[in-house]
Amino acid sequence: WQHYLSFLEEEIVSAKSLQDATSNIELMYKFAKQDLNRTPANEARRVVRFFMSGAFFDCTGLSNPSDTKLLSSKKKKKGNANTPVTSPPQELSSGLRIKEIVEANGVVSIPHPVRVIMSARFYSLLSDFISVMNSQNHVGNRSNASNAGGSKPESIYRTFTEISGMFSLLETSGAKKFLRPTASMETDDASDTEDPLVASRDSLQQVQNIVNNALVKECDGSGDEDILRAKAVFTTGCMSLMMSLHLQLNSCGSPDADENEEDEDDDDVVESVHEYISDLADCVNGLCGVIDDESSFKKNDDDENPLATMTGLLVNILSSPVGGEESGTTDPIQASASKLIREAVKLAWSGIISVMNGLCGKNKHLKGLVDEDVMSILIESVCGETSTEDGVEGEEEESIEGSDASEEDLDASAVFVDASEAGMDLEEAEDGNSEDSKEHERTDAANYEDRDVELDPTKLENLLLEDSDAEMSDDGVHGILEHHAGADKALAQLIKLKQDARKASQTERERIELCNRLRCAGLLDNFFSATVLRSGWLPIEAVLGSIVPILRARKSLAKRIQASASSNVLQKSLGEKKALMDRLSALVKDKISKYRCSEDSSSEDLALKAASDIYDEMNRSLNAAHCSCCSVALIAALRCIPNIEDCSKVNDIYIMAIDDWSTRKASKIHSSVFDDLVHRMPSLAPIVLMGPLIKAARSAHSPFLKCESIKLLSAMYKHHESDSKKDTSKSAIKKHSSEVGKALKESLCDSSLQKAKHRDVVLTATKHFINYAKAQDEGILKDSELCPLQETVQLIGGKCKSAGMKRLCSQVSDTISALPRQGEEEKDTMQKTPKSK
Repeated sequence: WQHYLSFLEEEIVSAKSLQDATSNIELMYKFAKQDLNRTPANEARRVVRFFMSGAFFDCTGLSNPSDTKLLSSKKKKKGNANTPVTSPPQELSSGLRIKEIVEANGVVSIPHPVRVIMSARFYSLLSDFISVMNSQNHVGNRSNASNAGGSKPESIYRTFTEISGMFSLLETSGAKKFLRPTASMETDDASDTEDPLVASRDSLQQVQNIVNNALVKECDGSGDEDILRAKAVFTTGCMSLMMSLHLQLNSCGSPDADENEEDEDDDDVVESVHEYISDLADCVNGLCGVIDDESSFKKNDDDENPLATMTGLLVNILSSPVGGEESGTTDPIQASASKLIREAVKLAWSGIISVMNGLCGKNKHLKGLVDEDVMSILIESVCGETSTEDGVEGEEEESIEGSDASEEDLDASAVFVDASEAGMDLEEAEDGNSEDSKEHERTDAANYEDRDVELDPTKLENLLLEDSDAEMSDDGVHGILEHHAGADKALAQLIKLKQDARKASQTERERIELCNRLRCAGLLDNFFSATVLRSGWLPIEAVLGSIVPILRARKSLAKRIQASASSNVLQKSLGEKKALMDRLSALVKDKISKYRCSEDSSSEDLALKAASDIYDEMNRSLNAAHCSCCSVALIAALRCIPNIEDCSKVNDIYIMAIDDWSTRKASKIHSSVFDDLVHRMPSLAPIVLMGPLIKAARSAHSPFLKCESIKLLSAMYKHHESDSKKDTSKSAIKKHSSEVGKALKESLCDSSLQKAKHRDVVLTATKHFINYAKAQDEGILKDSELCPLQETVQLIGGKCKSAGMKRLCSQVSDTISALPRQGEEEKDTMQKTPKSK
């Protein structure tokens, strides 16, 4: 493989066309990606060095430091024939290889377009390298740290340190670093002010000293082991992010042609990178201060929360062109560099989570860092700014429904404003049109199939505004306006073009916003991960306060997805909307649903308030999927209530829900709400559902809902454990058994449930109910209650045409005959007589 890479290197540097160079770069990149899964990944490291040396350096002046040492040693030992042959340092091998190929082929340097592609692939390969290392190790795992030479953030930190060292060695060895197009022009003017590059290097050095100090202390064992481990993981993760940002300051030089717009965008990115590096250094200092000294957190109310500052900074990075993307730009270098930044942001955020997980028991002030500011930043970055505000539901509906109409009105009005400003009398033109409308309609209909209308906007405007389109006749003072036949069609085409352009621009902005929210969703996912929920440092206010904004954002996305079905323009961002909606659904069902809070005095009030808000949101569900998310969220809130079986307010919530579901045709509540409670909280379901469901089975407004009520009742008997430790649940089951038996008998005789599919549901439910009674040690039904049910089952079995259902009825009847009756034991003991001698 070394010979293969050498061949590709020569083909890339000496390529005669950009196409040839690009194809060979892609072959080298794919080969390196495959090598990443191998443990040393030496070939992949070689490709990284080659891309870096070719993209950011002019290697024609590069020299091998070992050659200088060799020459000096030769002067001292002239008579020695066996002089040692030294190989160049590994960090310089790629640069020297490029220099060799350039000189052999008579090439001045690698062309700028090739350097752009090499730069993009350098960032992409480095981000793939970090991603593979992320998946191989675990944060803060000491066993992995000892076996693999360090934990995940430490290994990645060493990789970035090696890259930074290669940059420095190449510069000191004679390679000339390419400068940004604007850098050379600003050097003279910036002499009076502080150089941002120097400030960024100072910030990097400051944090690197903190990292080295933490690692040295951990190796020496001088301090608390948990604190040193958490601090090392956190600082190495943040330092890796800072170095990945610093890599974006490198440039592959300027092209031959001037591109001022790209230079301006590039300057904005560079300025943002410098600001992010400086802010990250401040955040690291602040959080390390809280880790080392508990009393340093919020001495005054005006002090900033370092965790909130760090969270806001990471969100800004992911939402900016540095870590995301910008509308209207197609820079391959920035796109690849952003991918690297996102991997580094994940690492820094994981370091913060590891600090909270490891030290929340020792440092009580760390738990206080998770306040309203932190949660607001996270929730708004994923759900949108309006998700945390009350009373936005109706506004969102109106805005979504009327968005298309308002856009068309604005577009049309804007065009007519432009026309009026240009001096066109639209009323007069309209009068002229009405006089000859029929003639124009016939002309337009005849010429419609030709479609010879010019679609260039500038030509359309010229057609509308040029003097030849509307000329005044010379007859008399009051001339007659001569209307151009093609003006109507040209005006319509112009309006349509401007409408399409504005809609496309708005759709692109919406897509960028959705992509930024998707990137920030990873931060929220990690915040509600299983390790965080198990550690117990996440406050109940943070969890329960996040549920309703997430549900609102999910519902808003579902509405926008429905609106996209009728618009081709809106379908361009349909994939991002669906992806974000799925992320929010998974966040509720797979993350927040597993939250368990420790019992305290305030948890009940907070949980009841959250349950009430979730129920209100459930009453406005858009579809069954959204209702299911609300149901799971409601159960997560109810689990935070201590002694929930004795809470009457929980009972009231489900009584209202079943009443609304079974009586209102326009109800937004679905049966999944009650089915989730039966399967997720089987100890609570019989207490709050049995009574209302029995009523619904008798009086629901449709046969379908009656059958659904019977299914839910039978599910509680089917899944309930006979040896349940919950006495209240067991007593609720037995207490309502008599009413359930009567409801099943009435349903079998109900005229609205005589269809085969309805009757089969009732018979299956009867089987589960009777099997539960059979599993009890004592009778739960009286003979007067079982005999009518048995007779009804036998009657239904005689009418059934299906052999399977006949068999089922026979089995149920036989089981009823063998059931112990309530009070039968006492009667048998009283009637027993002694045996005759």
